[in-house]
Amino acid sequence: MPEARAATAMPVAPVLPLRPRATPSAPPTDAELLARCRRRDADAWRMLVDRYERLVYTVALRNGLAAEDAADVTQNTFVTLLDSLDRIRDEERLASWLMTVARRQSWRVRTLSRRTVDLDQVAEQSEDPLADWDTVTSLHDALATLGGHCRELLQALYLDAEEPSYAEIAARMGRSVGGIGPMRGRCLAKLRGILEDVR
Repeated sequence: MPEARAATAMPVAPVLPLRPRATPSAPPTDAELLARCRRRDADAWRMLVDRYERLVYTVALRNGLAAEDAADVTQNTFVTLLDSLDRIRDEERLASWLMTVARRQSWRVRTLSRRTVDLDQVAEQSEDPLADWDTVTSLHDALATLGGHCRELLQALYLDAEEPSYAEIAARMGRSVGGIGPMRGRCLAKLRGILEDVR
């Protein structure tokens, strides 16, 4: 009988261990970003500007400036922040600090400018301009207290200069698009509770 041919063993590809799925990391806090900025981390600086640029610009507009002047105030406010990195102590109240600087810059521009402000128009926008300022300040203090994923979500929805979509926010936070709406409702309820406690 002819000898049976020995079966040729097929090479087996090595089994590679599966990589654990990366969990989405929480966004850096203001304190962490400021610490990195002090080490001249350009990415951290861009993140800070992206986080608060829209807020600063809005404060300038609310103080009666035209769009061009508001843009100048926004730039000057962040220049002031850059110059003051080593002097900021209450790092988790950075939003309030930026709003204060933006308001002072706006007043300076209005004082130096020869343009007149239509008082009737200002009155239509708000019967008490200081009330608007107090509201904005209270809101950002409450966001700092809120912290965590709720703070990240509400800042992305309402304060992000790029105005990301639900899909972009969901991808950033590692969540489903359908979960953003309900989470938004819960976070707003928590924020409302914080605001009511400080009144």
